Amino acid sequence: MEDTTYPELLGTIDEFAGTLDPKEQVARLYDLMAPLLDRVAQEDEEFSDEPVLTPADVVRGLRQVVAGEPADVDAVYAHLTAMGLYYCEDQDPERHVVSQTAFAAAVWLRLLTGRELHATSLDDDEDLVPPFAPSTFTQSIDLLAWTRSGQTYMFWGDALTNPGFCDFPAAVRELGAIHMEITDSGRRKNG
Repeated sequence: MEDTTYPELLGTIDEFAGTLDPKEQVARLYDLMAPLLDRVAQEDEEFSDEPVLTPADVVRGLRQVVAGEPADVDAVYAHLTAMGLYYCEDQDPERHVVSQTAFAAAVWLRLLTGRELHATSLDDDEDLVPPFAPSTFTQSIDLLAWTRSGQTYMFWGDALTNPGFCDFPAAVRELGAIHMEITDSGRRKNG
């Protein structure tokens, strides 16, 4: 695994994900993202002119959806995207971690519901996760590797040519850890 490049590892993850049914993909993606949600819930800054939900309310709503409890999925999605857009404008890497988590959670909601969700804060063609992997699942994994390593997302090709702008080895290590987590979680549940 040490000699595996970042794009090869993304491909391996995508190939493995293809063996999972969509519900299992969604469950594993949530498991990867869940520890980051506490950080999102701690935010207390208003990110909308009409904040109907606080970040803590948004995370609570997301967790209700996970638990199968009734929740307004559309409102949670709209707030996650608005929060992601607001925080990604800041140059502080810590705020980008919040933004990237919000975007990953929004995409997770789309995968869970199996339908397009809409937010007035987004253009129709705007990507919430970087489009540099073969599937939405793996695109989310790509974003989470950078997020979980505490960094602003950078396309792996740019990271290789501009090593002074990021800690690419940390993102690679995190992607390797994610690979182990998603493949081991199936063994634990089935074994």
